[in-house]
Amino acid sequence: MPSSEKQLGIVRDIVLPQDVNTRYDFYFTDKRIAIVCMGKANRFESDQSDQVSLMPSAFGVPPPVTSYVEKTENKQSVEEEIKNWFLDDILKLSKKSCFYTHDEIEEVKLVSGHKPKLIILSKEFESKFCPDMEQFMQLVEIMPTIEALRNKLWISGSWNLLHGIMASFCKECGTPIGSNNNATESS
Repeated sequence: MPSSEKQLGIVRDIVLPQDVNTRYDFYFTDKRIAIVCMGKANRFESDQSDQVSLMPSAFGVPPPVTSYVEKTENKQSVEEEIKNWFLDDILKLSKKSCFYTHDEIEEVKLVSGHKPKLIILSKEFESKFCPDMEQFMQLVEIMPTIEALRNKLWISGSWNLLHGIMASFCKECGTPIGSNNNATESS
């Protein structure tokens, strides 16, 4: 990421409503929201290991199955490596990746409920994503801190949940106050 662009937060593994098998990482900076397609939702798991392990190899011994610990270590090492890249390099990972500058965003909607939603609207595009509740809480923490988006942000949904979330933010500047553990526990 260029030195002129300050990273404000990352929310990982959000999915599209039409494609729950693909995950997207969201990078929030002081200039844009970048959406990076990171591939299959289970990219650190081997689809082939379950199928292949049922079939003997040429020597009659099934290939080794990757353990949960190995998958977790692999995921952590990949994410640690990517963390040091510039955002423009991360965007080059996939042709499905895109970004919205704060100027081109007309509105950002966070809708809580049974199926939380993130909707980003510009004059030309509308992007809809389905964060889980933990990701929704991360978005609610990050989005009000982005000054350029404060007047474009709409949060709606269950009053009890939203009241708990919004009570933990400064009414003047939108920054989180303390921790959001109470809001998370009520979900």
